[in-house]
Amino acid sequence: MILNPKSLEKLRNLINEETEYRSGPQLVEFFNALGFSDSYRQGFPSRWIFTDERLRQLNGKPELDECIKSVLSPVNFINRIPELDKHIAEFNQYIAFDQWKVVRDGANIRFC
Repeated sequence: MILNPKSLEKLRNLINEETEYRSGPQLVEFFNALGFSDSYRQGFPSRWIFTDERLRQLNGKPELDECIKSVLSPVNFINRIPELDKHIAEFNQYIAFDQWKVVRDGANIRFC
């Protein structure tokens, strides 16, 4: 999947704070689960710069799909499924321009 810059910006916001607030160490953990090997230490860039750079590196790779599935995973929204569906609907408005759509099928996230 390849996303345009506006779609990546929206994804950054979903990752950094819209779905849940992620601190610098939490962002490192999130992206390390997608194949990076970063560590949080002195001089770490701002959260949005870090996330933008990681998303730029993932764009067009299968790990970007996994990133989206991870941030929109229904297990992270127990008792808040309407909130998840709202995030998906908003994100779909962006990725429609990339010819993609996120679909929640019960507990699964898929793309069409």
